[in-house]
Amino acid sequence: MKIIKLRKLVILGLAIPALFTGIAIAAGDAYDPLRTTVGNNGDNILEYVVEDGAVEINSYLAIYPPSVTSADQTRAGKWLWCTGLNDPVCDPKKSPEYMKATSMLPPCADATSENCIDSVEIGNSTTLTQATLIRSTKGITFPPSPEYNYIGASTTSLWNAPGMPSASGTTTYSVMPRIQSYFRNGEFVQGDFFLSVVPYREATGNYQENRINPDPNATPQQRYLGNGSQFCAWAEAGLCGIPQDFAAGARIKVKVRLPKEIGGWFRGRLTDPVMDVTSFSANNSLVSVEATPVTVPRMAFLNKISSFNDQEKLWYENFGRFPAADFGRATGPQAGNPEMAFPFIDLYRTRVKDTAVGTNTFWNYTTTSWGNGSNCLQDKTKVLGIVSTNALAYDGSSPSFENQTLNYHVSGLHFMPDGVTPVQGSYNLVMRSDTARCLYGFTNAPVKATISIVGAVDSPIATVVVGEKNGWLSLSANGFTFSEKTLQVKFSQDAPTPVAVPTPIATPEPVPSAPSTPVATPVPLVAPVAVAKKVTITCVKGKTTKTVTAVKPICPTGYKKK
Repeated sequence: MKIIKLRKLVILGLAIPALFTGIAIAAGDAYDPLRTTVGNNGDNILEYVVEDGAVEINSYLAIYPPSVTSADQTRAGKWLWCTGLNDPVCDPKKSPEYMKATSMLPPCADATSENCIDSVEIGNSTTLTQATLIRSTKGITFPPSPEYNYIGASTTSLWNAPGMPSASGTTTYSVMPRIQSYFRNGEFVQGDFFLSVVPYREATGNYQENRINPDPNATPQQRYLGNGSQFCAWAEAGLCGIPQDFAAGARIKVKVRLPKEIGGWFRGRLTDPVMDVTSFSANNSLVSVEATPVTVPRMAFLNKISSFNDQEKLWYENFGRFPAADFGRATGPQAGNPEMAFPFIDLYRTRVKDTAVGTNTFWNYTTTSWGNGSNCLQDKTKVLGIVSTNALAYDGSSPSFENQTLNYHVSGLHFMPDGVTPVQGSYNLVMRSDTARCLYGFTNAPVKATISIVGAVDSPIATVVVGEKNGWLSLSANGFTFSEKTLQVKFSQDAPTPVAVPTPIATPEPVPSAPSTPVATPVPLVAPVAVAKKVTITCVKGKTTKTVTAVKPICPTGYKKK
């Protein structure tokens, strides 16, 4: 089935009504830019780089408005939320344009279930512990519809890993795998897949899960209700899962059963990832990713809408708006959208003194578009590889193949929140061995790799080639500082050692002689001489006897003729 790749749309809180009721911040709570005091005077706005994992945390069916291309435009229409495929707005029989679905995947019910979480393990570099399922959260769900290739939708699931705490000591983790799909030519086609694991602490308060509005007179823009969940990893009536940071050295492994249409490249917030993909069923692959979380410096600052130039106005329309903690508004590009995030960072770098405002630890990954420059990077029938970094912003696609190197672009601020310590960049690339061999036409002999960083004159680099194992190549670069840089990976392979082969010596062919002329046997002029006849004698020496044969035989010394 053909997979259609569309630009990801930011809808974080865009159209779902939300009334924030303050969350008490505990010492171990993860940094959240949306807690910034903004004020709701109508002009102040919080600008920040939005992490991809915070964009959508609920399942939905909706009609989305297209993006605009000019600062003079406003987004045509609003998000229209649907109660199911039987909703007139999202009725597949009407072939609705711009219909999109986000489907959270549930834990697997049994050994043959598809499109679900197979297992979750949490630990450290030496020990992984099987996490136990606490429950799936309440929220909007939809049944599958095979007629339209719709997989249905569930909610975020909660897991417990005793003895494997977060940085704040909690042992509870939310797991959120989601698939985005788009309605095209009479059926849904799979788009992006995203998976995140978030440590949380449970807090009580005036919270509500995302839910269907029970009012029969609600408009399509009012059909979904929520309450403050943008500050929670998950939310239910009276409960909120407040994100925590991971403990230092944590290691997480998650296996998911995914539609085989989901392939190609992945990108993520991971360190030292290990990937494995096997066939689970006729429809599903079993995708396993094990990795350490990564620490990401964040960017956030206050701005005024009245001072926007044309570029800022265009961004404001396309980024979307979402509520901050004190009823103020926030906006910003997604970290994985370099076309917007890179110029955004460059425009405001001086304003924020090239310094991060806080840091977060993340463990997540998502599918991405294929790389340019080679057909070897464009096979979506299988998983080709994963790239991950702690950069504030990064390529939303896989590395592109240019001039015999795989190029990947990153951007970030130079200093940590203390304004003195340089940010230390990290980059990991894991790819199928046969993909690298396809790019370069290599043999099955061992493959080597080197990493260089364009624009990193002052950046020490520790390149670690983990090697080749189970059909995957792994390598990493660490210790470089940030602005906007290009990471270049080049693979190589030693030429085979020539084997000495003896030079064969040509055997000369016989030269044919001229045909001979018969010659008559000459008649002797004299009579032939008679040949002497040999005689045999017997010689003895004590009890030893020898025979001697000759013309004139003589016994050996010490022997006498018998």
